[in-house]
Formats: sequence, C-alpha cells, structure tokens
Amino acid sequence: MKMVADACTIILLAKAGILEIAMDSFDVAIPEEVYNEVAEGKAHGAEDAFLLERLKNNKKFSLVIPRNKFMVEKIMMDFSMGKGEAAAVVFALEAKTDALATDNRQGRKVARINNIPLIGSISIITGLCKMKKIAKGKAIEAIEVLREEGWFEEYLIEEAKEEISHG
Repeated sequence: MKMVADACTIILLAKAGILEIAMDSFDVAIPEEVYNEVAEGKAHGAEDAFLLERLKNNKKFSLVIPRNKFMVEKIMMDFSMGKGEAAAVVFALEAKTDALATDNRQGRKVARINNIPLIGSISIITGLCKMKKIAKGKAIEAIEVLREEGWFEEYLIEEAKEEISHG
C-alpha cells in the first residue's frame, strides 16, 4: 500500500512505537513540509523528531514535494489547515496514492470531498496486527497510547481493541 502521511499521524505512530514498523510494511511518502514540521520538535527534545530523522537517513520513506503550490495554499485557506497537512492532501491527489494517512479532522474532510481514500493511526495499527507485523499485545499497547496522546472518540479506541483481540 502506498500512502502519504501528515505530521499528526507520524507523531502519534512514533509515540505508539509503531512508526518504523509501519514504514517497513508500507510504501510511505512524507511531504517535505510535514518532515520539517515534525523535525522542529528536535529543538524541544521530541523523540518522534529524532526517530523521523533516523528513518529519513535510513531511507525508510520517500520525501516528496507536491507540484501544485497554488492548490496547497488554497486548501490551507479554505480549510484552515497547516501547510504540511495541505501538502499531504495535494500530494495524495497528484500521486494517486492508495491512502492519505491522517488523523486531522480538516484533512479527513478535504480527503472525503476529493475522494481520497483515508487511513488513520488506529487503522494502521489494526492493519499491522492483521498482517502479523506486530503482536496483539503490542497493538493493544499502541492503541492505549493513542487513547492517551490523541483525541480519538472512546468508541473508536474500544472498537479497535475489540478488533485486535478477536480478529
């Protein structure tokens, strides 16, 4: 599966201890703006920023730049989105990726409007478990991190745990 990811999803997957496994399991593209946004965390000692830098140096993902700068700016203005999230949406459209990996509410809205297939952190974790890339226990732990670090509806967390446990 080829996907383009935004900063929110990258950070959440890193905190959940799943980012590197996801990048080993999927063809991941990250817009340069998203990379820079996450990398800013190095100034504050953010582990996810240092992990993403290592993954970049190890060529675990493709660093991309959307061609249509006007569309990036328009999406930013129309949907009150950051440049990284807008760049991820535009690249997903341009490259016709299999999915846009975002947990951002506005990013998901733009994707639905433009018929871009969506995937979020929860689905990536459950998918990795189904693919036997991570054990059920690791998947449950990762979902619990999302509960703590994210802003997911409780029913989504519980559904994911149920799917992992019985799937």
